[in-house]
Amino acid sequence: MSLEHISYLAQIFASAGVVFSLIFVGYQIRQSTVAMERGEHNSTMQQWTTIRMTIAKNRDIAELMTSGLDRSTALDEADRMRLDFMLNEFAWASFHIWDRTQRGVFPPGTFEFSCSSYLGDVLRTPGGRTWWQTRAAASGLIPPFVADVDAMLAKHVSASAQ
Repeated sequence: MSLEHISYLAQIFASAGVVFSLIFVGYQIRQSTVAMERGEHNSTMQQWTTIRMTIAKNRDIAELMTSGLDRSTALDEADRMRLDFMLNEFAWASFHIWDRTQRGVFPPGTFEFSCSSYLGDVLRTPGGRTWWQTRAAASGLIPPFVADVDAMLAKHVSASAQ
């Protein structure tokens, strides 16, 4: 075997090594992306768990949410503020799902699937509807998110009417 043949053989092995390295790096990036997405899912779940457990463990908060949302009892200023903070938390936790769906971290439809049952049910109540119409913009939520929530609420209303 000539020196030229050895050189060609070395180039072939080097090229194969580069291709193998790129495949391996691609695999590592994919594994890292999966871990990051799992972390995003866990973070979002933790946000919602905190809200749900606050309501589940504190009868006072559950009663506040019930009476504030259905407007069965007039709330004093302190309770209105507490309800406002709870509704802000619902909206912001939903925003994080929406944002992660928009960025492709969550599969398409995750926002509609999950938020129609949590945020949607809350915002369809008399107190939730009033809060959304009067306070949502003041809570710093971005217009595209607000538009998507409005569309989700409108879609539910039109589906209920049929």
